[in-house]
Amino acid sequence: MTTTQLQNFLVLSETLNFRKASERIFIAQPALSRQIQVLEEEIGFLLFDRSRKQIALTKSGIFFKTEVSKMLNQLDQSIKRGVLINQGKAGEIKIGHASSAMHTVLPKLLRYMETNLPDLKSSLVEGTNEMIFDKLNDNEVDFGFVPNAFIPDGLSSLTIYKENYLLILPKEHRLNTSNFKDLADCKNEKWVLNPQPEGFGYMEEILKIIGNYGYSPKIVHRSPNTSTVLRMVSAGLGITMMGKSTLKGFSLDLKSIELSDLPYQLDMKLVWKTERENELESYLNFLKHYLKI
Repeated sequence: MTTTQLQNFLVLSETLNFRKASERIFIAQPALSRQIQVLEEEIGFLLFDRSRKQIALTKSGIFFKTEVSKMLNQLDQSIKRGVLINQGKAGEIKIGHASSAMHTVLPKLLRYMETNLPDLKSSLVEGTNEMIFDKLNDNEVDFGFVPNAFIPDGLSSLTIYKENYLLILPKEHRLNTSNFKDLADCKNEKWVLNPQPEGFGYMEEILKIIGNYGYSPKIVHRSPNTSTVLRMVSAGLGITMMGKSTLKGFSLDLKSIELSDLPYQLDMKLVWKTERENELESYLNFLKHYLKI
């Protein structure tokens, strides 16, 4: 049994005329008749009642027509969806991300997918760099968006963007753009930062930058969540340092000083498991095209 046989059966079941069906599908009438006979022999029951002047579907033929129509339609949809998946335009893409990525690259990416790739669904997991790397290695996510990360062996990455750091302060803090010189001014400040062991590079970079000014920051609170850190700073519990785009979408009692003179910048990376690169090629190509990397 082939899809061609089934498609030709459907044409004949609509026309109920071998000559008209043969003309529609461009094969000889005897060849069509033989196809139907072979199909009936294979399935074990008659599809057409040929005892009258005009053929008619048998009861089994009526049932078979309905089921074949459903099956071929499902097959057609599956093929179309398979093509879209192969092109990275359908299926599901699982993304792990640091909270800071939700303030920059992810919202626009998700809106683009919703508008232009409605068959491509997304599943998001927020966490630390370390957690995202673990999920990549366990195949629980397909891609990760991580800031300032040391990329472990077995993972590949591309830099999406770089940006200056901000010194973020409570709104009523003594420091401002007019009296701030450099991070040495913050030697006696309390700091609210992310957990170092889970950062996989993010906190190491920030601590290195601060250390260049001759001191280690007095860290009074830690949280892996950007929103939590900013709310603690807004409450006057300390100061912090994050990428320039971090404050997008927040309306808190904060002020910031852009550290444009630093020789360091925050970089956001797209990360994936190297051994899955062929499997994820269509999605990776889409992301590279969208992100222009």
